[in-house]
Amino acid sequence: MKSSQERYVAIRNIAIQLQEDRSRSSLKSADQLVDKIEELKNTASNLSTTPMENMKQIVCSWRDSMEFAMIDSKSDAGMATGDMAMCSYWYSPKVEVKLKQYLDDFKEAEDALAAIKLQPFQEFGDKMTKIMHIITPFVKDLHGLPDKLRDIADQVSKNGVQPTPDTESMKTSFKTDSEIDHIFRLLERCQSQLPADLVEATKLNYYKVSEFFRDAGSRIKDVFAVPAPCCFMSDYVMDQPHVVVIELNKHTQKAMKRLDEFSQLLDLLESLQQTLIDLDVKKISSPVKQFTSLAKLRVQSLDEFMNANGVRPVPGDEVDDTVIAEPGTSCSCFRSS
Repeated sequence: MKSSQERYVAIRNIAIQLQEDRSRSSLKSADQLVDKIEELKNTASNLSTTPMENMKQIVCSWRDSMEFAMIDSKSDAGMATGDMAMCSYWYSPKVEVKLKQYLDDFKEAEDALAAIKLQPFQEFGDKMTKIMHIITPFVKDLHGLPDKLRDIADQVSKNGVQPTPDTESMKTSFKTDSEIDHIFRLLERCQSQLPADLVEATKLNYYKVSEFFRDAGSRIKDVFAVPAPCCFMSDYVMDQPHVVVIELNKHTQKAMKRLDEFSQLLDLLESLQQTLIDLDVKKISSPVKQFTSLAKLRVQSLDEFMNANGVRPVPGDEVDDTVIAEPGTSCSCFRSS
């Protein structure tokens, strides 16, 4: 049987070869893409309907206030209040013109909000969860294989123990090319079920809603401002505002608080565009295939080394707990001998 030092050198050399294989195959880039898709999947899976419902309530209240304003602008009392009341006959028609334009702008934002449908994205999150439950541990196991083997070698060198690499466990990380193709076809299928035009249209509608409410404070002030030649009286209007001005400002404050929650949707849309929509799945599958092919040869040579030196794992041996498998891995890669 080989000495502990000789065994360390043999295992360490294979670990180094695997690290070089990982670099040569660009498996690290594939692993990073999987991390990004995992993050995207989590965002889609946790997409809440509450922010959307909150925005719908605010829009409904906004519409009620705007419709009341249009009615009141035609009444005898008109829109003028306080010190401006005596000028109502002159002021109200001016406000009515701007109110009509603002109501049209509001309806565009209202239609944009109604056009945003969360269901396709929630369904996408559910499908991605199932697919990534297969892909993520598979890619992570492969990516971590060189490091695990290096850790085994270090245990031999530093602690004086003689753990035996469990090559049978390592082989469970490998799949055939046809199995790999099948796994990533599932990802491509899910990718195609969320078309780019749907993502882009939803993003545009989100911006319409967001921009309307972010501009609302200044727009309200402009709509109810006193036009020339009595512009100086605008401050009186804001100091003694019509009830509609008070209501719309309250709705705006609520909307601004809810926009931060609603931005979760924008995060998902941007992540989809940056990570998945135009992703060439081969950027993951090709490195996985290449590394798998090389790693099989390395593990085979490790197997041959162990067989030649009589250092096979014995069934029932306890697993050395000085090295702990990473979360998500199938099993430990060595046993004590």
